[in-house]
Amino acid sequence: MQNFFNRSSVPVFVAAITVAAMPTAGHAQELRATAVGGLERTDSAPGTGAVDGFYYGIQLGADWDLGGVSAGVEAELGESTAAGLLPGNRARQGVFASAAVRLAVPLNDRLQVFVRGGYTYHEIAYTTGPAFKHGGFTVGGGAEIDLTRGLFLRGEYRFSNYGRSVRGQQFLGGAGVRF
Repeated sequence: MQNFFNRSSVPVFVAAITVAAMPTAGHAQELRATAVGGLERTDSAPGTGAVDGFYYGIQLGADWDLGGVSAGVEAELGESTAAGLLPGNRARQGVFASAAVRLAVPLNDRLQVFVRGGYTYHEIAYTTGPAFKHGGFTVGGGAEIDLTRGLFLRGEYRFSNYGRSVRGQQFLGGAGVRF
């Protein structure tokens, strides 16, 4: 996790946490923290093939009960082990950051499905040439199952487009706590 928290993506992460923590009148608010990890696949040089790695990160969020559905915000900061060889160059995945909104629908007392979308930022370092530092959009969906009143497991799929033909996919699992 070299330079994990001192990147230019941190202001996005802090702003999203601030928004998530703001109280709202008239609706129940639930804060959550989740550790996520899984397969990350980024195509950092179109035409040369995607590079796979292990993604790991921390996510903070808040949900508001809207009666039968919940709306929320979540911010995430993560990194990946993915690195690949390009013709005469080496690409190393760096910081990922996102700020997203989500809608969740309960299927029963313990299981809910959700969709999410928002802004994403990603850095890729190259051995030759300037680093890639761009933002774009992310969309995805998944499910959460409550283990106890405050503990849950999460699984999800995400697609991200970082601009300049760089795109990625993440297949993630996580464990979290609601408070």
